[in-house]
Order: sequence, then structure tokens, then C-alpha cells
Amino acid sequence: MAVVACGLNANGQIAPAGPPLLCCPTPVKDKEEVCEVHIACSHILWKTKAGWQMTGYKNHDYSLEKEMEQGWKQISTSEMRIAAIKNDGTVVLREKGQWRKLFFQRDTAMDSGNLGPSVQQIEDQDNTAESESDEPHTTSETKFSSVCVEDNSLIALDEDGKLYSSGVPVPYGGSRISVVALGKEHCMALTTDGVVLTWGSGMRGQLGNGELCQIDRPEPVESLQGITISSIASGGWHCVALSTSGDAYTWGWNESGQLGFPAKADQEASILGMFSHNCLCPKPVHKTDTIQDMKVREIRANEPSDDDRQASLEGTGGCRPDPRVNRVWAKDVVNVQTSPRLLDFWNEDMAIIDVKCGDRHTLYQLEDGSVWSTGMNKYGQLGLGDTAERNEPCLVPVKGVRTMFAGGWISVFITTDAGGR
Repeated sequence: MAVVACGLNANGQIAPAGPPLLCCPTPVKDKEEVCEVHIACSHILWKTKAGWQMTGYKNHDYSLEKEMEQGWKQISTSEMRIAAIKNDGTVVLREKGQWRKLFFQRDTAMDSGNLGPSVQQIEDQDNTAESESDEPHTTSETKFSSVCVEDNSLIALDEDGKLYSSGVPVPYGGSRISVVALGKEHCMALTTDGVVLTWGSGMRGQLGNGELCQIDRPEPVESLQGITISSIASGGWHCVALSTSGDAYTWGWNESGQLGFPAKADQEASILGMFSHNCLCPKPVHKTDTIQDMKVREIRANEPSDDDRQASLEGTGGCRPDPRVNRVWAKDVVNVQTSPRLLDFWNEDMAIIDVKCGDRHTLYQLEDGSVWSTGMNKYGQLGLGDTAERNEPCLVPVKGVRTMFAGGWISVFITTDAGGR
């Protein structure tokens, strides 16, 4: 197994001694046993058999890794905060260098009108007890199964499929919730019946309801009614839903082509504009047992294989056609897509099995194992060997991808191939 990654590396979050931008899928040293990855722009959390590790600008906080227990059920990270589900099902939040346990109201009659991206947490049990003496609401030791955090928002899902935000249950009269996702200004949820719910800010079309507006309570995405959705993913301001038949529906902001459709927009300057980019990504590393001393040595591949050349040609705008691509797919210009739209880029016989979103880019994995990326690429997060954005999915030169992750301006792939490429 190997772990390869690409994207922003200014703080050494991918390769401590590497260049600030890694535009090629680059082997991540000492991460062969990684099973889970959580990504923010400036740092990455890695879960290994030995426990949790952090790389990036916060890696000087050595106490953090000791405080994070290996058996924690689930974790989520943003630039400034980390939230986790502990072994006992409670939610803990770390910000400003300290952990604290969160308590949630269990009275569903509580006014839940303030369910936007701003979250007001109940910080400690003493304050909670004081508030209970004044109001007829109590706190619950409900066990939670999932949590998502951003710098200004947090949503949690309990083991009964109930959703919580702003410290209180989020009112929804439908089925149990099975999955939650969080963008910069909006929330997503998926019910056990395959219904997609959205709420929060929709000023960039990310609610998928055909309008640019704010919604305070979860509402079904009407245009997906009748389509059973199996998984969801949320970027900073865009959303993707995968159906049980392997189709992808995308909506929201498309200023960099993250929806997979052409976009017309003035491109903002990179915050790393001071770096003149030349591809300095290290060559893929292959490990081979020597017959003489039976020790493992590293052999750097100086020349790409025929498969690598083919993948690079197809993934970076080469003229050779790929039989998987639907050559008559709709290429309408999209700046903001306010309703879910089918991404018909691939032929109908090519099902999509997984999708992950960074802030402004999207990764797709097809049933044949291939991985495709689209959207913002100023930091090399698409893994295509350059920093040019893409307005349609392009083939990423990685092999044997078992699991992929995306967040901020970074992409990570756990592969079964020794070199990952």
C-alpha cells in the first residue's frame, strides 16, 4: 500500500522538505499504514495503527497527538478547529489550544430558528446547569455517530439518526439521517431513504433549490425526488450527490469548473503568487527487495511507463480520445448552478463509485478504478502535473486507488500499488 498526495505544501503538510506546490501525485513518506485522512488547507490529520498524526503549520503542537485517542469513532477538522466523537459517543471540540466537551439540548420544542452557519455551543456543564435552572430544557448524554466542523459552524448526528446544530436538534419530520456534510456556508444531509436535504446560505446556488436564498431548516432537494441517492459530498460552495445507479448530480458555485462544466469568471490571483511554479515534484518511489542482502531499497523511476504517458496524455488535454468519455456531453457554460444537474461526462456504462470535494475542486472515481479531477488547480490539487484549472474531469495518473480524500486545496489517495502511479 502507498499514500500519494498533491496540492498545497507551503507548510509541509504533504512533504516536509518538498516544494510549496505539488502538482503531481507524490508519495507521502512514513504513511504506509494510514487508514483515514482529514484535510484542511494548512494541515492534515492522519490516522495510523500507531495513532493520530498531524502535519502542517500546527505540527509544533505536540500535545495534540497525545491527546487524540486512536479509538475515537470519527473526527473532522477545519483551519481553526477540530471536532471528534469519543469512544463513549460524546462530542469534543478543540479550538484555541484546548479541548472541551459539548452538550446538546434534547428538547425538540426549542426554537431552532437560528440554524445558519453560525453555531453557539454549550461549552461546559456548569454553564449548562445554570441555564437549565432558568429554562425548562435539559441536556442529553445522547451518543453521537458523526460530526462535521468548520470555523464558524458545527453539525452532529446521533446514533438515532437525529441531527443537531446550534446545540439543539434540527427539526425535520422525515426519515432518519444517515450522512451529514458541511460547506463554508451551507449544510447537507442524506436520509436513510436516499433523500438529500440542504439548508443554510444558498447565495451561490449550493442549496440546489433553484434559488439564491437562505433557508434555516433542512428541506429536500426537490429536483432529486424520485432518484435514490447513495452518497453526498460538499465543497466550500458546491455539492455533489451520487445515485445508486452511479450517476453524479452537481450544483452550486462553478467559478473554477468544480462542477465539471465550463465556467466564465475572472480568476482571482493565487495567495501563493510569489512562487514561480516549476514542476519540482519528486519522482514516484518503488520499493524492491534485493536478492543480495534482502533489504528494501528505493529505486526512483526516471522515465514514465507507457501507462503513465497514456494517463498523462488523456488527463492533461491530449488529443487521443478516451473511450470512457461521452463525446456528446453537454458543455454549456455554468457560473452558478442553482439546481442539481447530471454530469454526463462519461458514457452511460461507466458508473461513478465515489466522489470527494475540496474547497473548489472535485474528485471522481469510476468503477474501473480510474480517478478524475476537475476545478481549481492553482496549487496542483488536481494532480495533473501543472497548475492550470480544468473545466471538465481529467484523468489523474494514479493507480490502484482504494480510498481518496479531498479538502481545502489538497488531494490524498490511498493506493494498493506500491508506487501509487
